[in-house]
Amino acid sequence: MRIWLVVALGMLCSTSALAGVQTASASQATLVYDLELAGPPSDAWKHVVDIAAWWWSEHTYSGQAKNLSLAVSPGGCWCKSWVGGGVEHARVVMAIPGRALRIEGGFGPLQGMAVKATMTFTLKPAADPSKTQLHVVYLVNGTVESKLDGLAGPVDGVLATQFGRLAALK
Repeated sequence: MRIWLVVALGMLCSTSALAGVQTASASQATLVYDLELAGPPSDAWKHVVDIAAWWWSEHTYSGQAKNLSLAVSPGGCWCKSWVGGGVEHARVVMAIPGRALRIEGGFGPLQGMAVKATMTFTLKPAADPSKTQLHVVYLVNGTVESKLDGLAGPVDGVLATQFGRLAALK
């Protein structure tokens, strides 16, 4: 077993992240994640939008998460730039600091497919005022030829790792 898999599984087990494929068919997939973040929503928001701090370098085209950026306003880019290349992963369609972020874009293998993918992050105060509840829904729609039922599991595996890393931030 590769060391990165052991680390990823360990991180998931040590966080309050609940992740999974809620539905999957050849033309549609819904992935849902519920986790607890440190701090009140205003602080947790800062962690959510600092994607370079929690996205794993192993899952970037450049091999370095420090190349990621997110312009947090409508039309803003969730992008990666490095010497010799760049990638637009998603576009911000809604940003309400401390409450909600919505982006549109396909991650990983979904980027090259004719799919519509929307990810919504919703932050709410937790019962413990020093924590925030984060609910993330990633909805992907395509055609039957998209075979999203076969991709939902692998995409979930990558996103669950990322959200586990986000939940581990203090």
